Amino acid sequence: MDDQDQLVFADTVNNRLFGLPEVLDKNVDDIIVNECDTVLTKPPDRYHFGFIIFYILGTCLLLPWYFFMTANDYWMYKLRNLPNETQVIFLLPNDNHDHSRLQANFTSFLTIAASVPSSLMLLLNTYLAKKMSIHFRMISSLMLMLILFTITTILVNLDSDSWQILFFMITLGTVIFLNIGSSIMQGAVFNLVSFFDSSYMTATVCGQALGGIVAALAQILALWWGASSVHSAFVYFLFADIFILISLVLYTFLVKTNIYKYYVQDIPASVWIRRSSSTQYALLGNEQTPTVNTYAVLKKIWKLGLSTFYNFLVTMSVYPAVTVLITSVNKEHTAWTDTYFLPVIAYLLFSTCDFLGRVMSNFIKLPINSIWPSAILSALRTIFIPLMMLCNAKPRYYLPVLINNDQLYAVIMSVFGFTNGIVSNITMASIP
Repeated sequence: MDDQDQLVFADTVNNRLFGLPEVLDKNVDDIIVNECDTVLTKPPDRYHFGFIIFYILGTCLLLPWYFFMTANDYWMYKLRNLPNETQVIFLLPNDNHDHSRLQANFTSFLTIAASVPSSLMLLLNTYLAKKMSIHFRMISSLMLMLILFTITTILVNLDSDSWQILFFMITLGTVIFLNIGSSIMQGAVFNLVSFFDSSYMTATVCGQALGGIVAALAQILALWWGASSVHSAFVYFLFADIFILISLVLYTFLVKTNIYKYYVQDIPASVWIRRSSSTQYALLGNEQTPTVNTYAVLKKIWKLGLSTFYNFLVTMSVYPAVTVLITSVNKEHTAWTDTYFLPVIAYLLFSTCDFLGRVMSNFIKLPINSIWPSAILSALRTIFIPLMMLCNAKPRYYLPVLINNDQLYAVIMSVFGFTNGIVSNITMASIP
């Protein structure tokens, strides 16, 4: 092997691409190293393997939550009126004889059990990031989610009629810990993808919306097949178990790829530098890990962060707590009104428009670090809260139904999902 083709090997620790003082050009596609005047390029993402894995990891972040939502018929069956029903004093009264107290209040409690611990854990992620490695958070959160979903899958085929309230409490407890695990994973995934170029961030964010489409299609296919609510739920949760397991396996493969080692390397690895002008790969390392000033970071991103927070606050205020209660204004009992209206409009339409909004936002060019477009759009989305409440949601006690047209409701849901996707993506892309 001559000098021109010689490979130089070295051991490295804590590879952080942009932490190297000798890097003159911070373009990840063309790194120039000062000492040896060698041009180094990143290894190819063969078959877009890394891109696909981040898409799947993004889908896994919200897929469990989407399956909990789309299994609404299963929850309604488990919490149906029983002859010996015990009145639950902490639930709101229900004058609608078509729903039990547990049924009428379940979706609201489900949303609270998901959003409160999720929000708290996202705040704690800053602390966890300093104490736990990305690898540990990824593995532990995926394992926790897999265990909890396995328990949920087992409960499907158990007769819970004699302990209905206990089943209600166990389900909410499972949701709480499931969202804690999901939030830890979300922090780890976005922490990890931040070391990669922006296309991987786009894959992760779009993957989140894709989870809703997958869950909605699974529900519609189960209804079309004629499966009972219990059998459908068993298939949903079993699919979620398999998907989480696949995500865990794919992540273990990702950490072994050259594209991962190029961007972020947490264990000793080989650095190879080819001293020639031909295509070459390099893994650069630095033993010094830069100190992060959290307060300085928050000063730079708090406006965009607040925009993202308010965007999801508006969405979670009515979706799915209110949207799951909206039924067709058509009084005729048809397959569309009785079976497919809810999963198609509330789940599939919203998720599809959310996905399209995230994809379309990639074609919107905004000034760097600009906050006004996303902040204004996020604030304007407040109108969707009263709009959804004025649709044909049942049961209702105070507000009248002013939007009594299914087509208009579908348009509102489409814009609701599309704007959620756009704001979600452009805020993430605008953060420095």
